[in-house]
Amino acid sequence: MIKPRNEDFASSVMVRVLLQGMSGLGLRLPEVADQLTQATVPLDLKREVVQSAVEQAGFAVLPLLGRGLHKLAMDPTHLALTAGRSATSLFVRWQRLERYIHSKHRIQWQGLTPTFARVKHAHKDNGPAPLAAEDLVVCGVLCALLEANGLHAIKATAADMELYPSPDSTQVLQCVQQCQTHTWLLTWQDTEEKGLDLSLPVSWAQVAPPTWSQFACAVGDHVARCLPELVSVGVAAAALGMPSRTFQRTLAAESLSYQRIQSDVRFRLAGWYLLESEMAIAEIGFVCGYSDQAHLTREFNRRMGVPPARYRELFSST
Repeated sequence: MIKPRNEDFASSVMVRVLLQGMSGLGLRLPEVADQLTQATVPLDLKREVVQSAVEQAGFAVLPLLGRGLHKLAMDPTHLALTAGRSATSLFVRWQRLERYIHSKHRIQWQGLTPTFARVKHAHKDNGPAPLAAEDLVVCGVLCALLEANGLHAIKATAADMELYPSPDSTQVLQCVQQCQTHTWLLTWQDTEEKGLDLSLPVSWAQVAPPTWSQFACAVGDHVARCLPELVSVGVAAAALGMPSRTFQRTLAAESLSYQRIQSDVRFRLAGWYLLESEMAIAEIGFVCGYSDQAHLTREFNRRMGVPPARYRELFSST
């Protein structure tokens, strides 16, 4: 049995993905849906879902559960993890999600090229390693995310045993028994045609300050499309075809800075989500690029004089 550690917790988005994956494979679902109202859930809840899948179909089914992600397309967190449209951006965004929910288990890439990555799943502080089942689940979700980012021919192996997309039950069980599930070789093929519509759920133009110039709004739009990743001023300048110094001088002429624009974009988009959606506040914080929910709360207290929940209560039209 999977032994829970009650002081740990997991992302509720991950649990939703696993449930969708189980449903797609025709597995019986555990009764946990009513416990997924917050951004995080107790780790033993996620392990209950994983244990149910293992009992019904064995360890080899776990990497395939990640395909449940494809049923959550246009979910804000799905958009946040796929907006970069590259493997490198995906890994950066996934690591940001791990930090955001203060996960103790995190990925580390030990080698990254345009067509493959060697990834290790480990405790962030050399504490207890993830369970083999958790390794397999995270590996499968990353494979599904690579697919969602427009990459093709995704394959994952551990100790030369295939985990995705066609795991062999005997080999996967051997991998588990030999404690070799924590390091994966992920390979893929890129393509120029990435046709998914990754438009933001809300257009930046809907919430941009009316006093900003067309140029400032364009900078804000780039910041919004990169969230939750916070790109550097050099990256933003290059995206708009300008040298960094010219970029910063142009903003300074409007009494603006790139840091000010980043801050305003995150705050205004968070405000829109609070008033116009039913997203959990913690999930809003992640999607909008805040380091954690406490960061979002401090920002609303500073700017509005009330925390996000009170702001939503006072001003929401729904």
